[in-house]
Amino acid sequence: MLLMGTMTASGQTVVEELKADPNRAAGNFYALPIGKMPKDTPAPEGKKPFYINHYGCPGSYYRETESVYEEPYAVFAKADSLGKLTKLGQEVKKRLELLRSDAKGRFGELTSKGVEQSHEQIRQIVQRFPDMVTSDSYFSSRSTVQNNCIMTAQEAMVHLSSLVQPLDINLTSSHKDNRFIDPQDKALQALCWDSLTQARYDRFMALNTGNARLMKSLFNDQNYLIKETDPAALSRQLYVLAGSIQHTDLAGQVTLYDLFTPEEIMSHWKKLNAKYYITNGACTLNGSKQPFMQRATLRNMIHMGDSVQKRVSPMAHLRFTHENVVMALACLMELDNCGLQTDNLDSLADMGWKCYRIAPLGGSIAMIHYRSEVGDRDVLVKVLLNGEEARLPIETDCAPYYHWNDVKRYYLRKLYRYENIRLNEKVKK
Repeated sequence: MLLMGTMTASGQTVVEELKADPNRAAGNFYALPIGKMPKDTPAPEGKKPFYINHYGCPGSYYRETESVYEEPYAVFAKADSLGKLTKLGQEVKKRLELLRSDAKGRFGELTSKGVEQSHEQIRQIVQRFPDMVTSDSYFSSRSTVQNNCIMTAQEAMVHLSSLVQPLDINLTSSHKDNRFIDPQDKALQALCWDSLTQARYDRFMALNTGNARLMKSLFNDQNYLIKETDPAALSRQLYVLAGSIQHTDLAGQVTLYDLFTPEEIMSHWKKLNAKYYITNGACTLNGSKQPFMQRATLRNMIHMGDSVQKRVSPMAHLRFTHENVVMALACLMELDNCGLQTDNLDSLADMGWKCYRIAPLGGSIAMIHYRSEVGDRDVLVKVLLNGEEARLPIETDCAPYYHWNDVKRYYLRKLYRYENIRLNEKVKK
């Protein structure tokens, strides 16, 4: 069952995709590749872009907590001092020492790859949408008050100013903007991991866990391993660090993925993919409501899309936020198959729900607005998911372009239905 996977547009299964690039197994912590310029479907005759509403993930960064690096290293250092490591285990200890040394004092900071990714996002906007870049264009950038998001926004704006001069740019970072950049909902958060969902996920975890082979390859005393360590936790820690190396200058020099078999990598990824789906997707186990965490974000996108209709010069709003925000927004907007509703955690990959394709580091959702002239009553929009043209759950006669009024109507009705359900639930209580 571990070797089953859905066919992608390129003809590859998920297993083949992970084998071709194990870094995808990092899920949201996968680094979106740079250097490839996606092709744009020509807009209907006479239509030109005039507004971009963009929500981006931070670029590649070091893990935010020191414990991610220190805890597994401490386990190996203690075992080595007692002679409990195999030859491979001793080699892994050396690799972990390199990783902790490289990350020291940089927790949560953008890496050099993250800088390149932020530059790439801006370069693609400038090159793909030249009509957006004029002497009177206005670019507004806002980010959450989190180091990697602030650094991503700063690098993007600095690079933009180096490509286009003169240009009117505004850059801010404030908790005040959290209402639409990183909204919170305690009620939804409480529903996310209810007892039924937790039980199903725990069962799913148990069915997809096997650490014996890996631990035996690293430790020469299994009694010591059982008494002094937590094999399942240590396996997860090594897996997390394996996916973190791709973001640093150690990529290509150090790896931890070689410790795992392809089946073990797939098993770890399936657990991670299921967790992302439960917390951000329309999982029916917890009521399919988690994407509505971003309802204020979507409502703000609609409001801004309406408010710029009479603007003469091009404008872009670039927002930089957390990966989970972008993932939940993609699910709420039902981009491609992100709106999948199911309780079958084991078949998510077969149904095409793959976290590394939704909100990787350096990824984004961008809604591009098109018109023929100021006052055009038939504004069109298209949405890019990580730079690629996405499908919306809305009928259109000019895909991948959609009529703005149809898009607005669909999403406002969806938000209204949800708010109506919430109101009725409160009344019943």
